[in-house]
Amino acid sequence: MEKLRKLRPVLWFHLLVNVMVILFVTGASYYHIPLDGIKDTGIYLIHLLLLQTTVAGFIYFLSLNKWVFRVGFSALFLLYCGFSFWAYSQDLSITLPLVQSVLETKTDIAIDVITLPYTIFFLFAITALIFIHRKHGRIKPFNGFKLLVTPAALCIVLFFVLEEMRPGSLKNRLPYNLIGGLAEYYQKPELQLNKQIPDLSFKNDSIALVFVLGETVRADHIGINGYSRNTTPLLSEEDNLISFKKLFTNNTYTGASVPQILTDQDLETNEGVFTSLYSVLNKADFKTTWIGNQTLEKSFAPIANTNDEVILVDKFRSVFSFDKALDEVMLIPLDSILPSYYRQCITIQMIGSHWWYENRYTQEHRVFTPVIESKYIPSLTREQMINSYDNTIVYLDFFLNEIIERLKNETRPSVMLYVSDHGEHLGEEGKWLHAQGGEAAMNPAYMIWFSDSYIDRFPDRVTNIRSMKDARMNTDVIFYKTLSILGIDNSSF
Repeated sequence: MEKLRKLRPVLWFHLLVNVMVILFVTGASYYHIPLDGIKDTGIYLIHLLLLQTTVAGFIYFLSLNKWVFRVGFSALFLLYCGFSFWAYSQDLSITLPLVQSVLETKTDIAIDVITLPYTIFFLFAITALIFIHRKHGRIKPFNGFKLLVTPAALCIVLFFVLEEMRPGSLKNRLPYNLIGGLAEYYQKPELQLNKQIPDLSFKNDSIALVFVLGETVRADHIGINGYSRNTTPLLSEEDNLISFKKLFTNNTYTGASVPQILTDQDLETNEGVFTSLYSVLNKADFKTTWIGNQTLEKSFAPIANTNDEVILVDKFRSVFSFDKALDEVMLIPLDSILPSYYRQCITIQMIGSHWWYENRYTQEHRVFTPVIESKYIPSLTREQMINSYDNTIVYLDFFLNEIIERLKNETRPSVMLYVSDHGEHLGEEGKWLHAQGGEAAMNPAYMIWFSDSYIDRFPDRVTNIRSMKDARMNTDVIFYKTLSILGIDNSSF
């Protein structure tokens, strides 16, 4: 009883600290998660508690020394509060772009974001921190050390165990996502790009390509591919559109698929020096622009940055956000850039049909119901999942049609090429989402639209593309076919 009596103040202190950390830091990662019902909320409450349990292990060891706790814990707590405010208030994702902006933004610009709500939140955090330190000064941190050191160490080990079981489940949430963002900021890119581009044989003068890089769209849910639902009512009216039903890839997640699509890297090789599509186009005097609604991942950021210009919309919200901007916001920079140069390639990277589906389309495009109501997939029906997913395809139909209509107004030969990075599982063999094997995730959508002026000027190229319509192919062809469409000799690659 005497040991328990001495241990009790320490236990109460750590309970207090962890509650404060949940309120001011870790809870921010869960605040915007859409959940429906007690069961869903309970599941994510357990997830939050597991996350905080791993954090509790680190807090325990920090608390053992008075000055380490006063300096180290205080600095970390206030640092994380500075980021968690934005996660709470605007559902911003604590990823590389946000970390980079914080580290590189000029002081006078940074001061502008210190608003009244931000100041109030920070004052509450400081008040909580003072309260924590007063409580810490009244305990003997080493009381019960022999009993608590092993559970504390196991709490830390739990992080690695859970991450091994389900990668990203903890490291993509506060406080760990900030550590990941900092590590990525200081880490050199792994991809090696060829900087020695040979002289090119180029036959065209004025031409425009809008290369739409889609996200998580499977070919068999495209209406014009024979899907039972008319998910593409607008595209089905386009006679100049060719859709390929049998494009396949082994890369079922963005980090692997995008570098392979946009370089001469083949599916069998992921090491070596590769040539960026945009480096080739730059050599051929194309104006290259990247417009993205996704954060640039380390795997393909070096490729995107070979463009003459990179424009990221809503760059502080990643796929982990539930308030991501709709893809149509990218039409605004497209309108200003399209007339700017006689020979150009504009790449548009969509957030597309990436989970959470309900944040990827407008109410106008909610054609199929009932839709998903919770992020917790086991509580949803397959019908809800498919309905919401198909609504994202209806929105894609609208988005691509908007691009086509703009290109129809061009007098120069114009092309829209759409390819998704990979597909998506919708319950086949009990699988959901992507980043795993199975044909549903390995069969991305692929479409090409040609303007009348392009068809008139390059009929042989269009005939060649049409001849591949029903052929089985893999994403190795994208790099070479894109160059061929633009009239660039690709025999050197």
